Amino acid sequence: SVGHGTVSEAPGRAGQTPAWSAGFAASRLEQASYLINDNILKLEDLGFSYREIADLFGFLLTCREEEVARFAIAFVDCNPEALGIYQSQLALLTRMSTARILFSELRAVTDPSVMLAPFDLILTTSNHIDELRRLAPAVADKAVPVVVAPSQNTLIALARLDNQCRAGVLYQSSRFFQIIGGWVKKSGFNGSLAGIGYYAETPEEIEKFIDDKDVLIVPPGFVAQLSSELLHMINRFRQRGGQLIDFAYQIERGSLLHLEELIKNLLNRPGKKL
Repeated sequence: SVGHGTVSEAPGRAGQTPAWSAGFAASRLEQASYLINDNILKLEDLGFSYREIADLFGFLLTCREEEVARFAIAFVDCNPEALGIYQSQLALLTRMSTARILFSELRAVTDPSVMLAPFDLILTTSNHIDELRRLAPAVADKAVPVVVAPSQNTLIALARLDNQCRAGVLYQSSRFFQIIGGWVKKSGFNGSLAGIGYYAETPEEIEKFIDDKDVLIVPPGFVAQLSSELLHMINRFRQRGGQLIDFAYQIERGSLLHLEELIKNLLNRPGKKL
């Protein structure tokens, strides 16, 4: 509006400064609403109809979704249980699918760099980053380490283990059993700890193993993977007072935040190079 020799912006028009930019707290929804509304007003000033604005927004959003879908991530680790956990975490964070690759698979091919070449980002744990870069030097610039550790709930459950109890681990790979064993030892538990592979052994051997335990430590999502026969054993174990501990071995929050920022930067950078 024009008055007394000054020009001021009409309320709600493009160029208006939002309250949150002046230091006031605002929700993500409020910020998003402001940004979208601001651009709608600017497109109005350029002469676009509402139908054209809606079509353009839909087209650009589809293009962005396709661009994100083409962004390929691989996670490399030494055991399948951990890979499954990391994949679930990354799916929640990025809404992207993550390929799971074992180090044993990389070592089995002539040139691991060729196997990993299609990926824009290759993740592994900080313990394995040097090995990954040695195995695949041609893609070493795409390799990023993350810090992993048991969740707070897992650490608390392990710390509460009674040294008199008989604890057992149900695992898919012996490496995951070794990881669990290391953390159980760190927790101060000095009692009996044994493990059994639930894919390698017969149902009869697994049942005998479970019947002899007070506590079972298992990978997250373990129960959902079981056959009806093994599920029945677990239910019976719980009914007699047995304790089931989910060993939630996961990417730490600091690494997740770093990954989120890194992926965002790569998606917005031409060439997608680290």
